Parts: sequence; structure tokens; C-alpha cells
Amino acid sequence: MMNKVLIIEDDKVKIERLTSYFSNEELTVKESFQGGVSELKSNLKNYDFLILDMTIPLWEKGNNDLGGNYEQFGGEKILREMKRRKLFLPTILFTMFDVFPTKEGNITFNEINIIFKEEFSDFYFGAVFYNANEDNWQIDMSNLIAKIKS
Repeated sequence: MMNKVLIIEDDKVKIERLTSYFSNEELTVKESFQGGVSELKSNLKNYDFLILDMTIPLWEKGNNDLGGNYEQFGGEKILREMKRRKLFLPTILFTMFDVFPTKEGNITFNEINIIFKEEFSDFYFGAVFYNANEDNWQIDMSNLIAKIKS
């Protein structure tokens, strides 16, 4: 049976890689915080799970601009919004950064994953680290999807 997957991601290469990975599934891609949240609010029940990037712009690119207000923790903002509005869709974080600088200092990919598992335990299943030069991420992705389905 086909899964319906919502992807919130703005990196064209990662979108391509996800599209080929999910070639047998039905995909919807949103490229910003605004686009993602409004899709979740309108069509939550249409999806089986969400693939969420960490760094996304707040709004979609218009014709005259380069995308709005790039947001390092845009993915976290979406998780907070989902929790606040009880938009519980099983979610996998998909990021190519292993360290995120914050005002308090660096936070690692693994630390973020642990924090999110605690804070968004109703719907957050884990994180997949994407490396353009390797395909290991596909194994991690498959394992998390299997968890969601079980």
C-alpha cells in the first residue's frame, strides 16, 4: 500500500534524493514553515508521516525574492506548532547538519534528536543524518519508517 508522505524541505538536491527514495509513495513537498504548517492544518489526515528539514525559510520563495527569512531552527518551530495545535503526524527529522550553533553554544545532531524525542514524544520518531556522499541515510530512514508502521 502506498504511503502518503509530506516533505517539508527547501534544498533541491535533498528533495530529489527523497523523491527517488520514496519513488513508490505519494509525495507532497512544501518548502517553508508557512507552507508546511498550512498544509498540516488543512490536510493532516491525508498523510502517513512527515519528513522534516531543520533549516527552512519561513515562507516560500516568490518570483522576486530568494526565499524568506531563512530559519536555522525552522523545523523545530514546525514541531512546536504541531505540538501546540495537536497536529500529531509521525515525524522524522532529515538534516545534513551535524552541529547547530546556538547562542548558548553548539548543539549536536544527536543532542537535538534526544531533546526532540522528549519534547515531542507524541509524534517525533527520530532523526536521519543526510550525507550527500553516502547512502547510509536510506537505512536509517527505512528503520524509522518501520518503527512508525509497527
